[in-house]
Amino acid sequence: MGGDGVPILNAPGKDPELLAQSLTVPEREVLRVLDGRKRPEEVEEETGRSREEVLRALMYLENKGLVRVEKEVKEEWRHTERGKEYVKRGLPEERLLEILKKGKRRVEEVKEEMGEEMGPALGILKKLGLVEVRGGEIRLVGEGEIPWSEGYRDLSLKKEYLEELRKRGLVEKRELKVVWVEPTPLGKKVKGLVREDLVEEITPEMLRERSWRGKVFRRYDVESPVPKRYYGKRQPYYEFLLRIKQKLYSMGFQEMPPGDIVIPMLWNNDALFMPQDHPASDIHDIYFVKSPRKYAEIPKEWREVMERIRKEHEEGWGYKWDENRAKRIILRSHATALSSYLLYLRPRIPGRYFTISRVFRPDEFDYKHLLEFNQLDGVVLGEEITFRDLVGLLREFAREFAGSDKIRVKPAYFPFTEPSAELFVKTERGWMEIGGAGMFREELLRPFSIEVPVIAWGLGLDRFAMVQLGIRDIRELFSKDLGFLERSRKVVEHARV
Repeated sequence: MGGDGVPILNAPGKDPELLAQSLTVPEREVLRVLDGRKRPEEVEEETGRSREEVLRALMYLENKGLVRVEKEVKEEWRHTERGKEYVKRGLPEERLLEILKKGKRRVEEVKEEMGEEMGPALGILKKLGLVEVRGGEIRLVGEGEIPWSEGYRDLSLKKEYLEELRKRGLVEKRELKVVWVEPTPLGKKVKGLVREDLVEEITPEMLRERSWRGKVFRRYDVESPVPKRYYGKRQPYYEFLLRIKQKLYSMGFQEMPPGDIVIPMLWNNDALFMPQDHPASDIHDIYFVKSPRKYAEIPKEWREVMERIRKEHEEGWGYKWDENRAKRIILRSHATALSSYLLYLRPRIPGRYFTISRVFRPDEFDYKHLLEFNQLDGVVLGEEITFRDLVGLLREFAREFAGSDKIRVKPAYFPFTEPSAELFVKTERGWMEIGGAGMFREELLRPFSIEVPVIAWGLGLDRFAMVQLGIRDIRELFSKDLGFLERSRKVVEHARV
């Protein structure tokens, strides 16, 4: 309690007396010396407080409406190192003018005396109409003077002359921010009410001796805004990806081997039963590699499974399969290429596998599309696996990774799954497509001797992250802007939209 019986936790609002009782020691000291318009540096000197303490006190006083802070930008001109040399020696045009005041001179003689400086100096004097050149001689014309000669030393010149000298590299301009502070009318009232006997804290001795009675305690202002603090944290998108991994581990999934970014079409397309000569193969554009070579060298251990893939293509699609096309080197265009290679590595059955991998596709680079992005791909193998299990997983992913219970699973077409589906999630901006899924076809599984059902999916993690982090421009996921990184939304476990 204060001496007047008012609780010390009290919002002072705009009451001068309450405000006076809410000021900290630095605030009281700063307000006391503000008897007019001053610079923060002057306040530092008069209070003996550090710059940081004074600026913090001024910020709090401004928030309470007790001081007014004005900022103005001033231009300061100064000589460059080269310009300082000419302060000592004189400008080239000044020296040339002094030479010609003694009489006309031949160009060769002046050049020998002034060197390379003669040409620019002559050009300036001709432009000012002070000299002319005739018959190889330079002579004065009239009685004029160089308009910036007198003010060059102290730079007391018109701005147009200063700008010309800046273009010549003789002077430079910099902007100085000047801060002024002064008390407001409310601040002047509060200044007259500030008490020096305010008690800052209650000590054990005061409680034992009851000496707190009759004292006036400083009130705590619970209304005025305080400066925001930004603490160290992980990059928001990186944190989002870590949380996805942790969730998948907790669901019993095992991470696939990372694989290569540059791969042959064999794993990106052919192993997924995507026909080489059919529009179904063109489900998205691909980056083809030209250097150091166009075609991959197929190791011996791949030959057997590649022969089985060829057989499935020719029997299933009815065309002549081209080995060279399967050996064409590309940038991985979808993470499902890792799923096909996982089948070659003979995964455990039953088993759950996932990968978070970077993929590359030519596209329009804008707020919704990137040329490279992350995909969450995965497969589940087992005797009892059905399409219903896949739908259940997709719903779980939408809840956990996009924070939304509003999802749609729509029929779709992909050449490597049957049935196939697409996942849509309802966000504050409407329905957003997240990715595709389905059950791998038997023609895809036979070359790998997989005889159990396999469900698979490929989801766009960047779009999941946009929903979770509350951003509208996908490029911000990789932003280096400190302001965005400081303000970015925290990824919260089990968040909901």
